[in-house]
Amino acid sequence: GASSSSSSSPACAGIGEEDEEDIFEWEVRDSGTPFWQHAIAGSCAGVMEHIGMFPIDTVKTRIQASPVPVGVMETFRAVHKERGFFGLMRGSSVIGVGCVPAHVGLFGTYEVSKTAFLDQGGEAHQPMRAALCGALATLAHDSVITPMDVVKQRLQMGRYLGALDCVSSIYRSEGIGAFYRSLPTTLAMNVPYMGLLVASNESLKRMMNLEGLGSSLASAPWYFVTAGLSGAVAAAVTLPLDVVKTRLQTQGMMVQPLGHSCCLGTASSASSAPWAA
Repeated sequence: GASSSSSSSPACAGIGEEDEEDIFEWEVRDSGTPFWQHAIAGSCAGVMEHIGMFPIDTVKTRIQASPVPVGVMETFRAVHKERGFFGLMRGSSVIGVGCVPAHVGLFGTYEVSKTAFLDQGGEAHQPMRAALCGALATLAHDSVITPMDVVKQRLQMGRYLGALDCVSSIYRSEGIGAFYRSLPTTLAMNVPYMGLLVASNESLKRMMNLEGLGSSLASAPWYFVTAGLSGAVAAAVTLPLDVVKTRLQTQGMMVQPLGHSCCLGTASSASSAPWAA
């Protein structure tokens, strides 16, 4: 009914098309939406992203930090044997809290830079400018999230009694610089990652002519396809730096191969409590 009525008037059609176009454009904010609502929505999305993928992230962290080659199932069984299912979620509360201000900075910076650098008419193809917007947003995000990520990865490795014990132990033994040791590598990884993600996503949507498909729910799976392919490309290109980042963030720990007793921490700092997070 709405589409048929909007098509009867060119002016109404333009408004209707603009409203429909925004349905799948995650980087577009309606000018009538207050920024604080946009920031809250972005933060909630960030929390869901981190928490939803956290068990896989724990396995990835263990594999990257291991001094010997280990497999996915071997790592999963080792974590489950140590702490059960909750071992896969250890550290999730830290990143869940930290990603709220980080994603406010991410989405806020992206919105401001997009307004400043991109053609708001949406006609011109500007992958390099889109990449610049993504890179600036990542810079703001990583400056906030890196210390939280250090604590998260240390907890994922099975160390410390909890988040506060982790923070105090790192500060006493390694100094405040340990929380930011990986920031240059993180930026070197995430700036091109976000840039590649945004540029690839914009390019794929244009190649597949998704705008021509309209904004019906039937076209929604194609937006997931372009986002998934863009994420895979960006992750594959930046994966070596991700390994370096994990090693830097866990280098203050004495990590031993899977299967060794107390292999993921010292007796003074390791905890057997599966709920410690």
